Amino acid sequence: MSSTELMQKIAAAEGKIALHHLTHQGGLIPEGWETIHALGPKLFQKLPLRVYRPDGASLGDIASAARASARAEGLGLLVVDYVQLVETEQSRNTTREQAVATVSRGLKNLSVQLGCHVIALSQLNDDGLMRESQAIKNDASVAIKVERPDAQDKESPRAGEVDLVIEKNRFGPTACVTVASQLHYSRFVDMART
Repeated sequence: MSSTELMQKIAAAEGKIALHHLTHQGGLIPEGWETIHALGPKLFQKLPLRVYRPDGASLGDIASAARASARAEGLGLLVVDYVQLVETEQSRNTTREQAVATVSRGLKNLSVQLGCHVIALSQLNDDGLMRESQAIKNDASVAIKVERPDAQDKESPRAGEVDLVIEKNRFGPTACVTVASQLHYSRFVDMART
């Protein structure tokens, strides 16, 4: 996502504005513009968010940007979207699985060095396993899989529900937490709030 697309998603989620109204010219009604103007000073000026989106970022590029951010204003959270897109130097004898495992270990080490949390998003295979490397789950302190029961079955009695399956948790129990999807606002919310 570009920084503009990311900001649109944040505005949709925080302002409860339908995302498609923000992404199409002429889609916002006057009340939507009022919400955006109210969000501006409250959210975007205070939100400590830096988007780093180079083409073909390597682990070294990510580490450099994270260290610079940590020095400049501190870094509490680093989000990598997504692990399999991080470029690696591969020799002929290096498999894709080994390359992804190298990125996973590198992000874990970076988290320790900078004293920040790292959220590393990953695609899944059709069988629900981490694509190209199980090392991602092995290195993670917490592994959460997002499942949408209605994605395959449009007539599902669980339409609009999303399961956050905590498959691994070094700090507590594993569980399945069901939340409501409000994808038109680009967010999930607690079922009790819906």
